[in-house]
Amino acid sequence: MGKLKKAFSASASFVLAISLLLSGCGKGGNNEESPAASASASPSESASEASALPADGKAITLKFWGGVPPESGPQNVVDTWNKANPDIQVEYTRYVNDDPGNLKLETALLSNTDAPDLFMTYGDDRMTKRQEAGMTEPLDDLIAQAGFDVDGIIGSENIKKFPDGKYYYLPANKNIGAVLINMTALEAAGEKIPASWSWDEFAALATKLNKGEMKGTTLDPALSTFGDLVLQTAKAKDSYIAEDGKSNFNSPALKKGMELQKSLEDQGIMMKYSEAVAGKITVQNELLTGKAAMSASQIYIIRYIKDVQNFPHDFKIGFAPYPQFTAGGNVNPGGGMGDYMSINKNSKNKEAVMKFMSWYLQEGNMGMTPGGRIPSSKKADAAQIASILIGEDKNLIDEESLKAMLAGSYTFPTSYDVPVPTELKAVYREELEKYLLGAQPIDKAVETMKSRGDSTIQGAKK
Repeated sequence: MGKLKKAFSASASFVLAISLLLSGCGKGGNNEESPAASASASPSESASEASALPADGKAITLKFWGGVPPESGPQNVVDTWNKANPDIQVEYTRYVNDDPGNLKLETALLSNTDAPDLFMTYGDDRMTKRQEAGMTEPLDDLIAQAGFDVDGIIGSENIKKFPDGKYYYLPANKNIGAVLINMTALEAAGEKIPASWSWDEFAALATKLNKGEMKGTTLDPALSTFGDLVLQTAKAKDSYIAEDGKSNFNSPALKKGMELQKSLEDQGIMMKYSEAVAGKITVQNELLTGKAAMSASQIYIIRYIKDVQNFPHDFKIGFAPYPQFTAGGNVNPGGGMGDYMSINKNSKNKEAVMKFMSWYLQEGNMGMTPGGRIPSSKKADAAQIASILIGEDKNLIDEESLKAMLAGSYTFPTSYDVPVPTELKAVYREELEKYLLGAQPIDKAVETMKSRGDSTIQGAKK
């Protein structure tokens, strides 16, 4: 355990260095700062029968940390639980899901100073790191004691069992990636929402939508790059790793994505990477202020689409599936099971946490839907979810394309078995930046990336 903590500490320091390199540009994952989301749907109180305080009159207080702003759903959910369960009270704290925010969470977990009992993790790589560092409690016994039907509610195939054969998290949210499109701009260009398409067709549409002050497309550089996205559509599982166990940085798909981004930037069809980093741009701001016509993102952006106070606009947003590297593919980058709920290894109230988790996963997280988060439960009503997501904003959301995305069947990328994922991501970003800035040609970037990636993996095996 001592070695694990030491190793993780070094990794955490590296993560912080990367965040500084990116000039604090990121509000990572899918939990950026957001305005208040609609509270039109509250989780039912029926799942948790009101219970009296313990004989000593003292309630158990659980600390729950997550990356979503409290006003975008979590506080509504917690308030509903607390009203029905005076004996187990939950306090929600938001941490920003970027590198410094994750370091803050991990420091609290390792030092056990003001640490949460329950916390959310966003991303396979961070989940693996936290499990390896001993921050998370194995859940199998608690799941059995609570009578929680993992397969019936979430599906065991959607959750990773770690090398010891145990669960260390349960996913609360089903992310769905989508290309968000300004429908007014699309119609003016004489185009319709694609049902299936390639990355070349994506670039062609971005070029056609590029008009005046409106860029054809945009990305939040803290969240994604086209190299990563195209690579994932070519290899959904462990995209950074080749079949021989070495780095996959010489993949034709990665090269294509990098070239795609530079081409779009050089033509003025999207903002240059360096400017986007310096400006700390976000998809919601660029798309909803009319600065960009299209963006590869996720459905959670709905919470911003509906917030016309902070993002005043009168055009609809439509939803298209992600372009594919191989025709007929259905890989959904940015999608998959998310909001990984884990119990702190050092929590003194694990059974009480599991009781709250069981309720949250079966009905409580419906209160997160107005903010764009789709429950992971297979029993959740899809029609109800669509209705909640749209609410009274049919004038801002293209209902037909949204329902088509919600009804789709996808292959979601995973990266559980990527060694040193943080370090490999840093290698990719560093060489990509040099290429985008014109400091090295594409072949040199790929060659260096491949060499550094292989060395990084080899070093981790020693």
